[in-house]
Amino acid sequence: MTDDKPRLGPWLRHYGEEPKPDRSERVKELVGAAAVGLASLVVLVGVLILFVRYPVPTLATLVLLWVVGFLTLTVKRRRAAVRERTLRESAGRE
Repeated sequence: MTDDKPRLGPWLRHYGEEPKPDRSERVKELVGAAAVGLASLVVLVGVLILFVRYPVPTLATLVLLWVVGFLTLTVKRRRAAVRERTLRESAGRE
């Protein structure tokens, strides 16, 4: 099947074509992803070891982290709602 995309002009040609990443960029992305995966695995194993040795403090710490994250998300969501409401009100007045 041929490429049936319309060509609007030579100056727009590069917008319609996907640039092919070179090999070094793909290798960097792969190494980065592998490093993140390995770090996640190390953290998971560390938490499991801590949980086996000290179950109550580890569980309390995890619950505390969850609560802090939930409160942060709630505050950010509330602030975003207030900001959006004020923007809509100011746009309605103009």
